[in-house]
Amino acid sequence: MTADRAGSARHSPFASQRARVAALIAVLCALLVAVALPAQAATSGRHITRYDATVDLAADGTMHVRLDFDFDFGDNPGHGPYITLPTTQRYDDEFDRVYEYTDIHATSDDPQAAPADVNLSEDNGWLQVDVGDESKDDVSGTHRYTITYTARGLVNSADTTNAGDELYWNAIGDTLTIPLSNVSITVNGPAPVRKVACFAGSVGATGSCDLAAVDGSRARFVQGSIEPGEALTVDAGYAPGTFTDAAPILHERWELGKAFTLNPWTGSATIAVLLVGIGLVLSRARQRGRDEQYLDQVPGLAPLGDQPGGVGPRPRRTPIAVHFTPPAEFRAGQLGTLIDERADPRDVTATIVDLAVRGYLRIEQTGAANALGRGADWRMIALRAADDALAPYERTLLNAIFVGRSEVTLSDLKTTFAKSMTLVQGQLYDDVTQHGWFRGNPKSVRTRWYVAGGLLTLAGAGLTVLLAAFTHWGLVGVALLLVGVVLLGVARTAPARTADGTAVLAQTLGFRQYLATAEAEQLRFEEGEDLFSRYLPLAIVFGLTERWSGIFERLAAQGRQVPEPTWYSGGGYHLGAFWLASNSFGQAMESFSAIASESISAPTPGSSGSSGFSGGFSGGGSGGGGVGGW
Repeated sequence: MTADRAGSARHSPFASQRARVAALIAVLCALLVAVALPAQAATSGRHITRYDATVDLAADGTMHVRLDFDFDFGDNPGHGPYITLPTTQRYDDEFDRVYEYTDIHATSDDPQAAPADVNLSEDNGWLQVDVGDESKDDVSGTHRYTITYTARGLVNSADTTNAGDELYWNAIGDTLTIPLSNVSITVNGPAPVRKVACFAGSVGATGSCDLAAVDGSRARFVQGSIEPGEALTVDAGYAPGTFTDAAPILHERWELGKAFTLNPWTGSATIAVLLVGIGLVLSRARQRGRDEQYLDQVPGLAPLGDQPGGVGPRPRRTPIAVHFTPPAEFRAGQLGTLIDERADPRDVTATIVDLAVRGYLRIEQTGAANALGRGADWRMIALRAADDALAPYERTLLNAIFVGRSEVTLSDLKTTFAKSMTLVQGQLYDDVTQHGWFRGNPKSVRTRWYVAGGLLTLAGAGLTVLLAAFTHWGLVGVALLLVGVVLLGVARTAPARTADGTAVLAQTLGFRQYLATAEAEQLRFEEGEDLFSRYLPLAIVFGLTERWSGIFERLAAQGRQVPEPTWYSGGGYHLGAFWLASNSFGQAMESFSAIASESISAPTPGSSGSSGFSGGFSGGGSGGGGVGGW
């Protein structure tokens, strides 16, 4: 046993040595694995193992290009390859050089496993050609693809820089994203090639490619490999005049200043459009929008019976003669529409008060207004049904207020009366037109002019964009746009009154002058006659409500017997002491008029929905005449 132990002791150094060797081998293996792994990762991605480009140059400089290559997806399956082609490049300070591409097609060695659909997208001077099916992103292995296209504008003609015609072509751009191996470029020309050169490497490098050779009219270029970020440029030279149409395709670079160039031609055209256009607009407005009047008649009067009466244009400024009574048989809403050619909410509010004065409804104040005239509300109570004594617009208004009910507050009408309001206003326009006061329905006439002005403005804007985008004549479009703006500006004056309408207008303005200047001591009315209520609707239309009420408040304060409105109650206003209330009735009526106008014209709340959108597939890539996968 001792011997055995001694023997074991003698062998222990050998065992230790073997352990050290095993450890060294393990370290070496680990180093080999560590070195091998990065190398495998660098070469297992996508790359093109063969790339052959054939260019057939026609006599007119057209290029027919055929790219044939083997695309290895490595460990990164995808849709397929893509190429990028430059469409514009800066030529000089004024022009860009344009390259045109047509007839782009692609095929693959296995259309089922590797579809070869062509998808084009252009952005920022580059055309990207994606080959593959955007719905199939699991193409793997190595596949052979062929892409063909026709290009124009790449051949250079002989000039001071070039001794002859040439094709100086970036066959592979510097935005290459995957490595290429076994690259060959063949250029077949219509005449013998006089010189060849090629450059490979990073941008600006002067190193030549592996091979540049000439065989008659054929030039061949070879490069063993091209790494991402590197480029390959080939140059094939020909005798001057070889290509019949080798001039570069140039497009002038767009600049804002050039688009709106002012020179004798553009300036003359712009001034002509402005003068002629605005002249026609103003002439038409003066011809169609000028009021008529009876000649040799006192303003406000029309010829009687068979008395002849000439008609001529009404002067823009006509003296106003005071009238102590309004035009007979006409209502406040009608006269208010006649004055400003608009059936506005104040005219409808005045009609509501007029209906109350005539006994069709009663107005009851249900709350006091604050210092700003807010906080009060009014209840309208139906007393009589609409009858034939009312004009159509009055019947529509009365029926719409009390539809299915006998009383209603102004706050109830708010946001619910808009549709009825539009109908009442439309009937008011029809009413004044049927009375022969206007040559056409004021709203319809004004709308036609606004539409014409809007269309002309839009046409001017569109023409400006087109002219500015493609010519130097943008100012002409601006001139047409300004003509449209002028037409919009005069549209409000388009409705024209007839001689009858002008006569009634003169009486109406004369009576407004009377209400605006009359004093309490000047009023004369019969005992028991409610002169205040009779003219209050017109005072509302004229904007003289508080003044008209103040006159009667002063008369009552002087002890005069002043009739009290029976159609209004509440808010501290009581029969027998109506004019002695602490609150001014004029202020109350002004508040009623303002809130009523707001309530009956407030838009009905609409419903709103939501809309969504979805985006489709969008492939990305880089430009620069490169090649990659998507």
